[in-house]
Amino acid sequence: MNRPKAIFILGGTGDLAKKKLLPALAKIRKNREDLKVVYSLARSKNEEWETIACSLDPDFRTLCNFIPFDVLKWEDYLRLGQVLEGLRGYELIFYLSLSPFLYEQTIINLGRLLRNFSNPRKLVVEKPFGFDLSSAQKLNNLLYRYFIEEEIYRIDHFLGKDTVQNIFSLRFSNTIFEGVWNKNFIDHVQIVAIEDVGVENRIDFYDKVGAVRDMLQNHILQMLAFTAMEPPCLMAPQFIRDEKVKVLRSLNISEFVKGQYEGYPKESSRTETFVAVKAYVENLRWQGVPFYFMTGKKLGKKLTQITVVFKEIPKSFISLLDCMPKQNRITFQVAPKNSLSIAFELRPPTGRFIACPIETIMEYNLEESLGQPLPEAYETLLEDILDSDQSLFIRADEIEVMWEKVEPLLLEEEVEVYKEDTIPEGAIKLMEKDNRSWIL
Repeated sequence: MNRPKAIFILGGTGDLAKKKLLPALAKIRKNREDLKVVYSLARSKNEEWETIACSLDPDFRTLCNFIPFDVLKWEDYLRLGQVLEGLRGYELIFYLSLSPFLYEQTIINLGRLLRNFSNPRKLVVEKPFGFDLSSAQKLNNLLYRYFIEEEIYRIDHFLGKDTVQNIFSLRFSNTIFEGVWNKNFIDHVQIVAIEDVGVENRIDFYDKVGAVRDMLQNHILQMLAFTAMEPPCLMAPQFIRDEKVKVLRSLNISEFVKGQYEGYPKESSRTETFVAVKAYVENLRWQGVPFYFMTGKKLGKKLTQITVVFKEIPKSFISLLDCMPKQNRITFQVAPKNSLSIAFELRPPTGRFIACPIETIMEYNLEESLGQPLPEAYETLLEDILDSDQSLFIRADEIEVMWEKVEPLLLEEEVEVYKEDTIPEGAIKLMEKDNRSWIL
């Protein structure tokens, strides 16, 4: 049964709601008759929210609905209950677009309220989900007091990006790639998510979080999981997530360096704005293949990509060609553009049969191919929530194993100070001692 659906955005006048969620819902609404109404819940309605929400959808009542609401006040939940009384038979979707410091009390209050209603319900929880392993476990246990796993959507917007999903498609739809996706052919893998900006106006939040919690524990490890997972036995959410968890459990972080850019706004703070990691996936497919991760701020450019680097050609061919051809690479770029490129070696047009080959890059730009912008990540994920598809959402055990793997990094207080627009020396040495370099 295709039930009518109502979405409640808690924190509904904040930046995420205004910039991402409401515009995405406005696009979705055009093609979905089941999305009947969206409510923004917040302590105050500001003019900016009203301008945005009331201009996005020609159907004024769909998005432009505001409920004064303080997540910490039980009397506001009782007033929300009066709204829910008029939505009997609807599926109710609650999106926690809030500070993570408010999650616990909000979940408790929502859970208490919803005991009075038999509606199907879903709860969407933004990152960071916890701040370490014990807090993530506590949050999962709290969720299970009021909701079942099938009702919980732990969201990571990177998984809504088309390029990340194309890793899955390239591997499992093409035997020419899946056949070489292993330790016999791949030399190493680099996963990079760097920015040219600093913490800007997020300093109060960021100083409590840092690069490990903000990027490595979630976005980077999720991209790793899609890159390294085994083929699922069935293309169904639970089996896809099973394989991701297996990869994450096999992860062994062997080395890491942390850094903080020069001029970080809080003096004497040890919060890292940069982290680089060398790790291994200890299973039969990836035994001995290093995975390098790097993420940080004020690094001179904005770039998010996964690069799979293949092994060098045999030495006998090197002596024959009298040169060292570059290693083949497949690059999945997520930002600043969505593209997939393959770098390989070809004979130059010299007329000679044996000549040193030159690197040729074949690139597929997803947006150019479509002739239009790709759907926003949140648009894709909100559609999946409406369709009850949890393939691109994170399960409880997955969250906990990710925290388990990065927890040793949280305990390390030593950070290298690096200059703006430069890669920290420790990260360069991490690669140099393996005779490799970052591909940026």
